[in-house]
Amino acid sequence: MSKLIDEHGKLFGLINPVDLFVLILVLALGIRLLSQYRPAPLELRKRPVAMGLLAQDLPPYVAQSIAVGQDLFQDGTNAYLGKVIRKTVQPAEILVQKDGQLLLVKAPRNVDLRLELRRQSGRVVTGPAHTGIYLGKLAVRVGNRLNCHTLYTRLRLEVESVRVNLR
Repeated sequence: MSKLIDEHGKLFGLINPVDLFVLILVLALGIRLLSQYRPAPLELRKRPVAMGLLAQDLPPYVAQSIAVGQDLFQDGTNAYLGKVIRKTVQPAEILVQKDGQLLLVKAPRNVDLRLELRRQSGRVVTGPAHTGIYLGKLAVRVGNRLNCHTLYTRLRLEVESVRVNLR
């Protein structure tokens, strides 16, 4: 026994047996706590998603090339955003400076285009880190600017609204 514990009370001359027992106990408790940790699971639901999109200050021929019923895709990833279910065209509003004041006036040539899209299978994900609405891998949020295309047209759009049917 004297070879195991030296005259200072250390095991093999390295550590006190009581300290070793406490260290092993703390490590065992830490391992047990880490092995029982389970993060909250992501909840995934597929729901119909409707989006309102705005393209500002377009030439009229671009707005005319978009029709109700066309499919819209994001450039780059080719994520399917949805089918155009409503289209609104109105004269574009631009800022003009006159006599030191800024005035909001209707543009003489260009138009603003508002589209409403609907997609039947958007993913609504809730969880600690990845909460959001996803169309493919594209997270959709109000204010996002999207480069999009249809079969005939390429557009730069801003997301104005996102609605999810929770039923």
